[in-house]
Amino acid sequence: MLYKEFISALVMTGIVTAFAIPMTQLSGESQVVPLLLLICMGIFNVGQYILAGLRYAAKIDVKMTMRGYPLRRVAVLFVLTVLYLLFLETLGFYIGALLYFIAASLIAQPMKITPKLAAKRVAVCFVCIAFLYCLFTVLLAVQIPKGIFGI
Repeated sequence: MLYKEFISALVMTGIVTAFAIPMTQLSGESQVVPLLLLICMGIFNVGQYILAGLRYAAKIDVKMTMRGYPLRRVAVLFVLTVLYLLFLETLGFYIGALLYFIAASLIAQPMKITPKLAAKRVAVCFVCIAFLYCLFTVLLAVQIPKGIFGI
C-alpha cells in the first residue's frame, strides 16, 4: 500500500511538471494565476512525499487507517463535482459554483448539520463567490461561462 502512495506522489509530480512546461510560453501578467496554482500544487505534492515518508518510517498500516474513511461521502462529492462540470456552461460559473459550494460544504461536513451551521456555511459560500466575482470579473476581467441567466 505504501508503494501506491509514492506512485501517487510521482504521478502528481508529473502533472505539475506537465502544466509547468507550457507556462514558459506565457508572458507577463498571464503567468500570475497559473503560477500561483502551480505553486500550490507543488506544495501539496511535497506534502504527499512527506506523508508517504512519515507513514513508511512509522510503518503505519494504511488499510487500518482507512477503516473509518467516509468513502460514500467522497463518492457523492465526486459525482457532485462531475455534475457541476457538466452544468457549468448552462448555469454559469457564479451560480453553478455557489450551488456546488453550498452542497459540497454541507455534504462534506462530518458533524450533524444544524440550521445555524447550515446558515453559516451558506453565508461563507456567498462570501467566497463574492470574492471570486471581484477577482475574476472586476480585477482580472476574465471571460467566464455566463449561463442561461447571463450571470
